[in-house]
Amino acid sequence: MARQVNVQDSITTNVSINLEKSQKTRREMLAVSWTAILLSSCIAVIFWRTFTPGEPEWWPWLHFIGLALLFALTCIRTSLKPLRSFLFVLLVIFGLGYGGGWKWGLIQFIITSPVGNFLKTQTPLSIGLHLLRLLPAAVILTFFLMKGRKRAEFFLIKGDVRALVVPSKLLGMKKAEPWTRIGSIFSVIFTSGGFIFLLLRSNKGSIADSMDLFVTVPVAVLIAGINAFNEEFTLRAAPLSEIWQVLGKQQALLITTIYFGIGHYYGVPNGVIGVFLSAFLGWFLGKSLMETKGFFWAWFIHVLQDIVIFTFYAVFPAMP
Repeated sequence: MARQVNVQDSITTNVSINLEKSQKTRREMLAVSWTAILLSSCIAVIFWRTFTPGEPEWWPWLHFIGLALLFALTCIRTSLKPLRSFLFVLLVIFGLGYGGGWKWGLIQFIITSPVGNFLKTQTPLSIGLHLLRLLPAAVILTFFLMKGRKRAEFFLIKGDVRALVVPSKLLGMKKAEPWTRIGSIFSVIFTSGGFIFLLLRSNKGSIADSMDLFVTVPVAVLIAGINAFNEEFTLRAAPLSEIWQVLGKQQALLITTIYFGIGHYYGVPNGVIGVFLSAFLGWFLGKSLMETKGFFWAWFIHVLQDIVIFTFYAVFPAMP
């Protein structure tokens, strides 16, 4: 009887030790993930440009080195190995100079070169620059495919557009409803909100020549499709796919939401209000990725937003 009790005590002790190790590992992964996402975001840019003339030229290197060290840590510590691909994605995004608001990185270097000047001045609505900004998406996609990953694993499929939306207080929902209904409703809400915001600013711009619109508006729609894909894949689907099974859906969604929100401080809409509005949009689109297991609603809603934005800038080229 005493031996049986000792065995049970031993099992209980082992379970407690394993649970403690698991909780410690999770805390470490959360700390690394949050540190990495803040390093790759433009939160430091906002500080420097708000309180000083601007960020020092050497400052972005500190962020890149920090991300590189965290990536190296995932190669050294077995417990952090599940975050390795996530850190690689962030390194690619930051190193190429996309999505962080920094005047730094490979894309920025190209933009300031004669090649960049050609892309800005010789292509309608600078479509060449938008194609250039697809570079991080191309690198990340190649990385995933070389690892043998299937497109469904990083949400790059249509998904189940009729899947049920998990009820959320943020959406005012008390029961599950299909994404065909909720996605359609919020498509109208987000697009209308963006239209009203831009309409209030458009009085400061001059209307483009009507002949130019035959070229610029279709190009604006094309750019909207490119940009929506680029942001949804590079800044949301790719990082989200690497951490949601590791950290859980809530933490993964929160991390990518904060990243997306902060990244739009200098976007449209901008400022603190722009951060909150973009964060809510980012949360909603990230939620659609995980619940439909696909890209459709995230891209569709985002492209509608971008069509309004880029069309407005085509019609009112002098708009602030």
